[in-house]
Formats: sequence, structure tokens, C-alpha cells
Amino acid sequence: MAKSVRQDGFMAMDKKSAAITKAKKGWLWSWAEPETRPMVLPKSKTERLALQAKLANIDAERAVSRAYQIELTRTKAVSEAMFKSGKALRYSLISTARQILLRTEAARREFEPGYRQR
Repeated sequence: MAKSVRQDGFMAMDKKSAAITKAKKGWLWSWAEPETRPMVLPKSKTERLALQAKLANIDAERAVSRAYQIELTRTKAVSEAMFKSGKALRYSLISTARQILLRTEAARREFEPGYRQR
């Protein structure tokens, strides 16, 4: 792998080597769906703009639909976490109340004469 110094002072790699900054499709979703890219553009500029607007609207509707689905999934996850958190709080409160009751009963048995014996 041969390196050379360019005029601006940066190192340049030979074309034969694999570059780190290789061009690739790295987007999560492509900006335009393949079916919304016009294969044949009308000759009239008005028709061309109308077709491009129609296809852009289709892309926008799909993007909004994806965002809606993602938001629904996020909302479901948050509501499930809140439900489970509430369930844990309920069990914690029941456990604490039961401990207080049992300790009170034990203390009464210890100090009150004639209170229920075991």
C-alpha cells in the first residue's frame, strides 16, 4: 500500500487499495423509493413537475407512515415499562405493609398480657 503526500499536506492512498471512505449506501432508508423515481419523464415541464410532486407526496406519506409505526412501537414499550413498574410498586407496598403488620403482631404478643399466643 503506497502512500503519497498531496499538495495540501494530506496523505493520499493509491487507487488500488480499499479506501475507508468508500462510497456506499449507508442511509437507514433511502430518500426515494425505487418505484417513486420516474423511469420516463414527460416532455412537458408542467407534466414533469406534476409527476415529481405526485411521487414526492408518495415518498412523504411512506416516511410519515414509518415514523408513525416507530412511534407506536416506542409508545407500547413505554406503556409496558410503566405497567411493570406499577406492578413492582404494588408488590413492594404489599410486602412492606405485611412486614409492618407482622412486626406489630409480634410486638403485641411480646408485651401485651393475654394477647393471642402462638
